Amino acid sequence: MIDGHYDLFIPFYSATYSSRFLTERYEIKQITKAKSKSYQVCSSFMYHLQHGQLYFKQASTSPIELKPILLFYGYVQLIKACILSTDPNYPENTQVLAHGVTTRKRKKATYRFLEDEVKIQKNGLFSSFLDKMFHVKHQEGEKYQMLTLFQHLGDMHHLFQTLHRESISLKGKIKDHQKQIIFSSKILDLYHMTPNRFEQFLESLNHTYKGVSVVEDKNELIITLPNKPNKLDSFPFSFDRNNHVYLLKERQNIRMYSLPEMATHFLLLYNLSMICRYEAEWWGDLIHTFDGTDFPFISHYLNIAQLKIPHLVHAYLQQE
Repeated sequence: MIDGHYDLFIPFYSATYSSRFLTERYEIKQITKAKSKSYQVCSSFMYHLQHGQLYFKQASTSPIELKPILLFYGYVQLIKACILSTDPNYPENTQVLAHGVTTRKRKKATYRFLEDEVKIQKNGLFSSFLDKMFHVKHQEGEKYQMLTLFQHLGDMHHLFQTLHRESISLKGKIKDHQKQIIFSSKILDLYHMTPNRFEQFLESLNHTYKGVSVVEDKNELIITLPNKPNKLDSFPFSFDRNNHVYLLKERQNIRMYSLPEMATHFLLLYNLSMICRYEAEWWGDLIHTFDGTDFPFISHYLNIAQLKIPHLVHAYLQQE
């Protein structure tokens, strides 16, 4: 049985289609010699996609002990294909081939995954794909906690509520061809804002929301966006696989974080793959003793990543 997500990329396994696709992307970016460059990178582009999907397919039948390694390296391959769709000269040098992220090498006896951090390095794949795919530049040395990363994935919010018996977000509804998002007006009280101040807040967080309209109607807050939100970079809104939309209750948690979802998955899978490879004792204890709340978060996340990442990559490649 072929994995359903494998079908997403089948058109790209035609050199004719992929070359035409790359040519069109390069022409949009006004890259010189777009057609000849698309021919040069076409094979590499297709193999990155194919290898990425093979890793994901293998992960779907592998035990949890191995899943993080397979998913991370599969994701790296898919990201490289995405970069090639926007930059035919990648990789320009060997510096961009490193992961671009680091983590604490030795875990303490009291180690908890949710409290762990990853640190961004100056060069490498992480900074490279943020810049080339999302035009986001990050400074060397920024740190991100695993708990923060999980909080910014809509697919994890139900688990937070179940385990902590308290919701970390408000759930909204999408209307009017996805241009309108409706939340409870409670969000204004939580953020200590008027509708007008909330408009300014959204515009300050995401330039694509410039011209947003926020109207309070009884118990509802109706947010009308200039365009339907790009779910690849919908900050501060987060979407789950079922197209439900969420907004964190804590305003300070939003101010602290603004990475697109594809970057969030990279950081989480990087750290999990490192633990899987180099912290065998802790990883084994986690899986077999069910201590604390780390295991439910990690297990649920790996299932989400396996299902959702191919769709995010496909959405990136197919965006206009």
